Amino acid sequence: MSERGWIERYFAPLARAPGAARLSDDTAELSRQAGPVVITTDAMIEGVHFLASDPVESLARKLVRVNVSDILSSGALPLEALLVLGWPSDRTEANLAAFAGALGAELEAWGISLIGGDTVSAPGGLFLSLTLTGACIADAPVRRGGAAPGDELWITSEIGGARRGFLARAAGQQSPHISQLLEPVIPGPGAARLLAAHASAAMDVSDGLLGDLVSLARASGCGAQLALDDVAFADQAATLDEALDLATWGDDYQLLFAAPAGSRERLETDALSCGVRISRIGRLTAGSGLGVTWLGARVNLPETLGFEHGRIGASPTRP
Repeated sequence: MSERGWIERYFAPLARAPGAARLSDDTAELSRQAGPVVITTDAMIEGVHFLASDPVESLARKLVRVNVSDILSSGALPLEALLVLGWPSDRTEANLAAFAGALGAELEAWGISLIGGDTVSAPGGLFLSLTLTGACIADAPVRRGGAAPGDELWITSEIGGARRGFLARAAGQQSPHISQLLEPVIPGPGAARLLAAHASAAMDVSDGLLGDLVSLARASGCGAQLALDDVAFADQAATLDEALDLATWGDDYQLLFAAPAGSRERLETDALSCGVRISRIGRLTAGSGLGVTWLGARVNLPETLGFEHGRIGASPTRP
């Protein structure tokens, strides 16, 4: 089937927004919003972010969710998407149909309109990229910068499920966490409202909690102090080594944010009403650097605090 045939049969039916023109044009008209609009993009490459054997339905859902988590962390709600699809010739049309069906269902679940993109043949394996816009709830997006020393650090839900799923799959074991590796369970729209109302800085955790915390602190011109035993880990962490492993691997797509200490009581009340589970895990400090404790004792940190894109020696098969 030609590229135009792919589009007409599988993706044009998903593009129902007026500005998409049913994908019949080279441009799309973005919807107009009353406030600021943010935009993000993420790519997924076979052999780097997923295995060739992973179900395409899971890939479609993960592609949407890793972008939605970025939008939520900005205190925004997802709006419209552009899809870039590099499809290998050795994958069947039934495979393509399954991908498109799962993509359409996931976009609909988040209220996202597909408005355009590009499809090409890919000789080197499946390539996926989604660009997503979001409407800010407040008058400005929540950024990584903007926090101040003394602000408290919070994380949504739990960390480490994807790592546990990766280890179980590598060992040939059954585990409920394998589904978290394939399809991350991210916070709902209530998290965006919570961050828009309370967060001074925020980001999603994709490359490891410790490494991403350093990124947030640096962007705010601060240092950070983290109580590792206050972090909610998937199935808990029995030892310091286990906690460090779970906190540096990534693929969690939970929201890490800072908020003024004086807002704690209202923040916890609002989180409960929004249906968002949060844990207070530390605070930002004056100066720079990351200090971590475990059961009150200072921790000697590993050399690598998270996944580093492009680092020589980084695993080529890290999902």
